Amino acid sequence: MSRRPDPREPAALEQTFAIALVNQLVVPAFVLDAGCRVVVWNAACERLTGMRAAEVIGTGEHWRAFYRAPKPCLAELLMQGGLDEIRGRYDLSVDEVLDESGAVHVEAWCDMPLLHTERYLGLDAGPIRDGKGRLVAVVETLRDLTERQRAQTALQLNASVFENSQEGIVITDTSSRILDVNAAFTRVTGYPREEVLGRTPALLKSGLQDDQFYQEMWHRLREFGQWSGEIWNRRRSGEVYPEMLRINAVKDADGTLTHYVGMFSDITDLKDAQRRLESLANYDALTSLPNRVLLSDRLHQALANAKRRDRLVAICFLDLDDFKLVNDHHGHDAGDRFLVEIAKRLVRTVRGGDTVARLGGDEFVLLITELRNTDELDLVLERTLETIDAPVEIDGIALDVSASIGVTLYPFDDADPDTLLRHADQAMYQAKQLGRNRYQLFDMEAAANVQHHHQELERMRRALQHGELRLFYQPKVNMRTGEVIGVEALIRWQHPEQGILAPAEFLPLVEQSSLIVDIGEWVLHEALAQLAEWSQQGHELSVSVNIATRHFQHIDFVARLQAILAEYPGVAPGRLELEILESVALEDVEAMRAVIAACQAMGVRFALDDFGTGYSSLNYLKQLPAETLKVDRSFVRDMLDDQEDLAIIEGVIGLASVFGKEVIAEGVETPEHGVMLMRIGCDHAQGYAIARPMPADSMHDWLKGFEPDPRWLLGRGGQGERFDLPLLLAQYDHVKWVRQVIGALDADVSALPLEDQAEQCRRRFGAWLAGAGRDCYGELPEYGEIERVHARMHEVSTEILRLRGNGQWEAARLQCMELIGMKRQILAKLDCFQRALVEDKPS
Repeated sequence: MSRRPDPREPAALEQTFAIALVNQLVVPAFVLDAGCRVVVWNAACERLTGMRAAEVIGTGEHWRAFYRAPKPCLAELLMQGGLDEIRGRYDLSVDEVLDESGAVHVEAWCDMPLLHTERYLGLDAGPIRDGKGRLVAVVETLRDLTERQRAQTALQLNASVFENSQEGIVITDTSSRILDVNAAFTRVTGYPREEVLGRTPALLKSGLQDDQFYQEMWHRLREFGQWSGEIWNRRRSGEVYPEMLRINAVKDADGTLTHYVGMFSDITDLKDAQRRLESLANYDALTSLPNRVLLSDRLHQALANAKRRDRLVAICFLDLDDFKLVNDHHGHDAGDRFLVEIAKRLVRTVRGGDTVARLGGDEFVLLITELRNTDELDLVLERTLETIDAPVEIDGIALDVSASIGVTLYPFDDADPDTLLRHADQAMYQAKQLGRNRYQLFDMEAAANVQHHHQELERMRRALQHGELRLFYQPKVNMRTGEVIGVEALIRWQHPEQGILAPAEFLPLVEQSSLIVDIGEWVLHEALAQLAEWSQQGHELSVSVNIATRHFQHIDFVARLQAILAEYPGVAPGRLELEILESVALEDVEAMRAVIAACQAMGVRFALDDFGTGYSSLNYLKQLPAETLKVDRSFVRDMLDDQEDLAIIEGVIGLASVFGKEVIAEGVETPEHGVMLMRIGCDHAQGYAIARPMPADSMHDWLKGFEPDPRWLLGRGGQGERFDLPLLLAQYDHVKWVRQVIGALDADVSALPLEDQAEQCRRRFGAWLAGAGRDCYGELPEYGEIERVHARMHEVSTEILRLRGNGQWEAARLQCMELIGMKRQILAKLDCFQRALVEDKPS
């Protein structure tokens, strides 16, 4: 016997949702099924056609809304595959019939017999396919374009003025579709009239103006009816050119917008003249590099940007060593050609956003911006010295010079731009005094910082070489089954003087250096070796390893990973999962996708770490083949108090389900967090509620003794339906209330929000106790005991906060001992409620 579809099933829910969605559209729309019967005819469609949905739903009589005699509509033709008939009826070419998605757009006059008037409609029909790609329905939307068409027909233009104007003129309808252009338009843009009719002026876009530019343009057009200004467009040949453009909105006698008229002049010659003047003022005549004037402007901008983005800026004053000998021995013409070559080399050496300027003679300035650390600067300066040191051939003669570079770093040297240049100049002379062919930092404090950075890097290198690094492991479990599904490898530094250091205390130091690659490979070796050892003990675990950005983007990452895996043939690659930050994966989706795919071909799995904290895109997520999404601890931590965090987690779980990915939550610190995660569909978790990170030799005993929290096991199978989630949250609120009251003793006396938060938690627990708690458990003897103890706890907590406010700290702490004892009493009684519920004692 076949089962009737359950409206609560996903497919039925999706169909119901889709129908409801179309019905709510303000755009007239209807849907035909595979038999060309109407299944949806929305209210907007009723208003446009005059045909009520009740008359047409379930029939094929929809033609009566549009034609006087039976005739298939666009949706029907698309359903029947009648593309030839569509092309013939609407006089369209092959390319005009279907777009990439298979949708069809046409415009046509329709009889509209029920309205007793003709209307010009824009018709859009699009296919709806099932999961196997089969055509199951077609949706058609309608737009009433009658007024536009009539206005366009009635539009009278002065053809003589239009065609003979020296300014380019373009006329569009209200949808920005070009209705006409004049000869000057074709002369300036290169587009013949026939090629642009029906298209929009967007075909001229150069890409030099951002979206905000066009948003402001349209805002002024709608607000004031006109806009004028300078804009860069692109000719048909691809050449970009400047124009002075004026756009006016044209309205009819009733004030209704009917057209837009744009008039423009090519100002290329004016811009060329302006550019030549600017070049003379801002660029060096010999090398075409920025001169002192432009350098000053860019330096001001760079300092402002660095302050806003918390970046370093390096001002590097460069002087060629012994350049005077080139002029003296080979003449000034050879010297000029030598300087031009050096200028070209310097431009090739620095990065795209940096500046190379010539101040005069053999003096240059490098403005290195967007530096995140001094290592990046070291690389640029070393390359600069090397490129200048290479011989330059002039008239068959190899000329050799070196360079001395003085450097000052902003904001370590927090001076004004002119002073920064002087400091760099002074440091350059110091470099010459120290032997030339080198770079020298001006500021001794900055030099000390750089030196300290290098010393710390070297200390970390020794720590790696001397075996001071350790791996701790944090278990990951399936809370529903109680199974340990794997561990995450977390690095620690066993510092000889400071003890165990967390990664946040040393990894940021090395993340932008090549040392992070060495550390990453050490972690992979250690983790795989540990998996092999655990296998011998009977524990077939998987391990997750965090991969740093620079390591993952290293050109040899895939090859090195393959070599490391080959060293541990007893460990299946599928037991290794690499965790990469979501933001790293999205930096270059195509490149990251290729790396991930190459690793997965070996069997390695991937997880997107800290998911939800970056700039997630559904399109990017679809492209990234990672198997697991890891919910960031920042959302998990407050999910029981913050509905927005809970909604984000539910969204991530939903995305994981849609894209067929696993999901795991990190930072699960209480059993209550675990229960809530299970309730919303996330069974995999790690965090302090399960276990803290531990050394490898502690894992064996932990695995033998691990028992999942009893409250998680209540969610298994049919018991989940009897599990009282409000009771669980009440327990959480009660514990949090007591914790915040006691925590108030260690806070500033003025920190009133602590009392407010504690009172909020107490009220939520009290509301549950007086409401749902009484309804479910009021007949149990434990309930009366809880009421009595809770009332006493309220008195004690009030007294604690009063004593704290009076500065009587010791007396307040004594009261805390009683409060903690009563908390334990209440939690024990609440656990009785939960057990009673599972055993079906209360109704």
